[in-house]
Amino acid sequence: MVESSWDIAMRRIDAEFDVPQFVASSLVRKIAASEFRLPATDRVKFQRLPDHVIERIEQIVRDAYLEASEDVGREILRERFWQQALTARRDLVADGELISEADFRQRLGLTQRRVGKMLADGRVFSMAVDNVTYYPALLADPALDRKRLQEICRIIAPAPPESRLDFLSAPRGSLGNRSPLQMLGDDVDFKRLRQAAVAWAAEWSRTVVRMYVGEHEEEPTDAEPLYTAAAEADPRSPLWQRASEALHADGNEWPLGPNPDIRKFTLFVARQVAGASMLTPEACVQIIVDGELIQIRIVAAPGTALHSETFAREKRESLVEIAKRVVSNLCKRFSSTMSGGDE
Repeated sequence: MVESSWDIAMRRIDAEFDVPQFVASSLVRKIAASEFRLPATDRVKFQRLPDHVIERIEQIVRDAYLEASEDVGREILRERFWQQALTARRDLVADGELISEADFRQRLGLTQRRVGKMLADGRVFSMAVDNVTYYPALLADPALDRKRLQEICRIIAPAPPESRLDFLSAPRGSLGNRSPLQMLGDDVDFKRLRQAAVAWAAEWSRTVVRMYVGEHEEEPTDAEPLYTAAAEADPRSPLWQRASEALHADGNEWPLGPNPDIRKFTLFVARQVAGASMLTPEACVQIIVDGELIQIRIVAAPGTALHSETFAREKRESLVEIAKRVVSNLCKRFSSTMSGGDE
């Protein structure tokens, strides 16, 4: 099967740099859509990457499109990516790597209802080709440890189906140039594979925390945030746990300077999937510092009781330190609460 420019670029970036899939996917999309140069307005979003790395990735993307003999304009980029994905899926069907639902059920001896439950909990996954549902043949391979394979499938469920299939079947440098399918039989290998799968799955979703001065119930569109922090995190993890990870992530926050002494601000939590520019709002917490007290009001948060509470402020706490403590308290209080999409 001929590789598309997207496949070539992503593979080469992964081989040269330790860059999360989320970041690599976003970079390829933005660079390809802007005449193979990362727009200056987007540079701050990738400030953790040195200039020479950005320049090298720009070259990788440009070379990938030349190698694939593709000429892409901004207005047709999205359509071309969609066509590339469809062509790749058709090739998988022709090669027998994707099989029909009837064939899949027959090989595993499963009812339609059982397959539906396995799809829902991520133990198997499907791919649509020309409005027909197909399943990866490797998920029905009798030579593989089915229980362990399905466990890995559940872990990597946040990623798109094509990426999950590639993860399972392609050799990976982090696994000693072996594919995950080759590491299912040995206990030590499987433990290593499981750890790699958890880390890889987290790269496909990012949790973003933003804070604005004043009390708000919706994120302002006419004001710059006081502070922004983000971290790659599994979207199935509890909401407040992910927010805490974002606030404690080193180097993935801005501004990096001293935080202003603000007495009234609002904290917003949102989720962003790889390759998407839009964020999905998840939570809103109003925070008021009144002398030695901190008052919070949860305006919106899936699975979290909307309430207000007050607790003592520690001396000389900055805006970010207050936010970290508020989220930490919510994390402890609602430790079993999952994100809204998984309720």
